[in-house]
Amino acid sequence: MATFAARAAPEPRLDFLRPAADAAALFADPVSWGWGVPRGDGHTIIVLPGLGGSDTYLTPLRGWLRRVGYRAVRSGLNPNRGWSPERVAAIAELARSEAQRTGRPVTLIGHSMGGNIARSAARLVPEAVRQVITLGAPLAASRGTMPAGVALTAIYSRSDPIVSYPAALARDRGATNVEVRSSHTGMATNREVYRELGRVLAAKVERTTFL
Repeated sequence: MATFAARAAPEPRLDFLRPAADAAALFADPVSWGWGVPRGDGHTIIVLPGLGGSDTYLTPLRGWLRRVGYRAVRSGLNPNRGWSPERVAAIAELARSEAQRTGRPVTLIGHSMGGNIARSAARLVPEAVRQVITLGAPLAASRGTMPAGVALTAIYSRSDPIVSYPAALARDRGATNVEVRSSHTGMATNREVYRELGRVLAAKVERTTFL
């Protein structure tokens, strides 16, 4: 059964994408420099953009991940033209290659549709993926179940006007759902999201060695 992180839910509101406000709040917050965030263990994290987006807008997130102690890698989806078997296979191969090179399974972080691709890629190469973290992903459209040993965390916002929060919830057994206050696009530069990422990434996972 999926679990839900307890937090007082904000009243739903249409904030019509406030990425600039989210980014401004992030850069004014100490979390932007990694203060108060558990130090990372250096494993590889592949970050996937949302539909129509590219690796470019995820530069701040990758930079932050490096500052707090991880190896952040571009997805190569430039742009992300949506879910397809070919794109899933490409990310699965990237994950497998990185895990083989470092000897450690990787984490996949996917924003919006990137989260669906990340989840599907993990199903193809579960031995190469330690966990999947989705940011406002339309997981209700996902099929199949997550393999044993691969953790899944879905970060969602009730004020997301693009992917309404029920559709962004992970229903897989053992999955965790975490609520934040954020716009949809702004999840890539949101201080609450970054704090939750720091916590989730530092949590103990079942596998830390590439099989």
